[in-house]
Formats: sequence, C-alpha cells, structure tokens
Amino acid sequence: MGIFSKIFASGKGGEEETAAEPAAKDMFTSITLQLQGELERALQSYLRLGEEQPDDTLAPFFAASVMTAMGDVDGGAERLRDLSRLVAERGENISRAVVGALFTLLTEEPGIDVPALGETLVAFGDRLKQAGFARESAVCFEIAAGVMPEHSQVLHRLGDTLHDLGLYEYAEAVLKKSLEYAPNHWDSLYTYGVLLQDLGRLEEAIPCYERAVAINPDHVKCRNNFGAALMLSGRVEEAMEQCTRAAELDPAFPLAKVNLGNLQMLRKEYDTARSYFSEAISLDENLAPAYFGLGAVEQCCGGGVEKIRGLYARAVELSPNNPQFREALASLPAEGEAADTRLG
Repeated sequence: MGIFSKIFASGKGGEEETAAEPAAKDMFTSITLQLQGELERALQSYLRLGEEQPDDTLAPFFAASVMTAMGDVDGGAERLRDLSRLVAERGENISRAVVGALFTLLTEEPGIDVPALGETLVAFGDRLKQAGFARESAVCFEIAAGVMPEHSQVLHRLGDTLHDLGLYEYAEAVLKKSLEYAPNHWDSLYTYGVLLQDLGRLEEAIPCYERAVAINPDHVKCRNNFGAALMLSGRVEEAMEQCTRAAELDPAFPLAKVNLGNLQMLRKEYDTARSYFSEAISLDENLAPAYFGLGAVEQCCGGGVEKIRGLYARAVELSPNNPQFREALASLPAEGEAADTRLG
C-alpha cells in the first residue's frame, strides 16, 4: 500500500485488522446490479442493506455513488460526508474503511469485475469534482487507487485533485508513483510539471514540460506553462518560442497573451507588451494579470499615477490574495501627491 499510508492510517492499526463487512452475498448482488446499469434496483438494495446493518460501510458509500450517477450529485456528496463523519467516530478514515471492506468483499466474492468497479469509482469522483466537490471527489479517487494501485490514470486523477486542494506533498508522491508505472503518461507528466512549478522547483518542472510537449505538442496550456517556467528561469528566447506557439494554437487563449506581454516587458518592448495585455483583456475582462501587466507598462513608461493606480486596483480587486498586486498598488504615491512612477 506504500504511498497510500496517509489514507489507510488510523488509530486501529493496519488493514489486516479491518473487520469483515456482513452480508457479502447481498453486497455482491447489489454491486453487480450497479455495474450492469440497473441503478434504481441497486440503490434500493443499498438502502435496504444500510437499514438492516447500520455499521455497514459499503452500502452507504455505493448508495451515494448511485445517487450521483442518477443525477443527484448534491445528495450523493452529502451522503458521502455523512458516512465520513460516522467512520471518523469509529476512529478510522473513510478511504481506509471502504478499501478494507472492498478487499474483504473481493476475497469472499471474487466474481466482481474489478476493472468495471474501478471505472465506477472513478466516475463517482469525476461527477463530484465537476460539481465542485473536490474533497469528496478525492475520497473516491483514493478508494479507486486503493483498488487499482498500479493504474496510472487513476493515480493521476488522485494526484491532480490533491494538487487542486493544495496537498502538494501527497500529490507529488501519487504523481511520482503514476510515472513509475507509466513514465510517458502525459496527464501525470503535465500535472507534475504544474505542481513543481507551483512549488518554485523550476529546474525540475522544465524537464517534465519538455517530455509532455514532445508527447503532445498541440496542448496549449502545457506550451504556455512551459513558456512561463522558462521565462521565470531567465530563458527568455526559449520562453518566447513556447508562448508564441501556444498563442498560435489557440488565438483566443488569453494567458498566452499575458505571458507574451511579460516577455516583451523583459525585452523593454513596451508598446508590444501593451498590445498583448490589452488583447488579453479583450478576451477575458476579468483576467487580473493582464491589468497588472498594463499597469506595469504604464509605470515603466512614466504614465499617470491615477491610470496606473486604477489598473493595479483592478488587478487587486480580481485577485485580492496576490501579494505582488497588493504591493504594487501600495507602493504608489498617495492621491494628489506628485511623484515619478517609473519602475526601476
């Protein structure tokens, strides 16, 4: 279980101590109904089992998965949270408890189609994530990864969601394991590159992007992020090549325009930079970095302080937690106070 020690850890010891779930035959029948697409019958069966055996873990979990498959994603998420609270009261983690119960069931009822079961677990997580339930979806992906621990696409789903949740150390362990099993798994390469870039480990991120671009040269965001990493590493001409290609692949992708604007700023080509930032805003009027970039252009060119203040204030309004934006705004002279606003 290696990298899944976080989800399987509990005060009750290792997974061999997980108690067997009752009524394996009934649970086997219910899961089979679900895998065959007979969702209403499966749901009724899970609900009945849950009433008959209140300490059961699998029945309420799979009832939640069927509810999401039938369109009630909010209800499924709430049921999953309820189960998590009940399991926590027993001193366990929901992912550990469900995977332990599944292992017991699969041992007693080997006729369950494990790949189909894994796909069902992943679909459960996908529906939750698409509806904005990131933490709940991570539970489903953890459980799917516990059932299929060498499946790179499942590991990527988990690692990507953990990254979204800011659980970077755990996400890195999962993504590295995915790449051990499939070194050229594009999704994992790209997400790992983004993670490393977020952590400021640019020298490690760049090789990930290089490999990812070699596998899928037409992925716009990968090209653009690759360019951003190169730019932050001082490799301006290489960055220009990647960001230009991203903009060519999708002329309506505003973040490529922002990066091109930033690169032109480094070249001191301010008029060209202004054009790129303005174009980015025309594509997305709520793009904070574009307003910040325009403000920086005006400041470099000695523009009027009130115009600069308005651009920086808009950037802060759209992205209030960005310290660079706040510091730039705070550094401007007070209203009515004459000053040279130029940077540098």
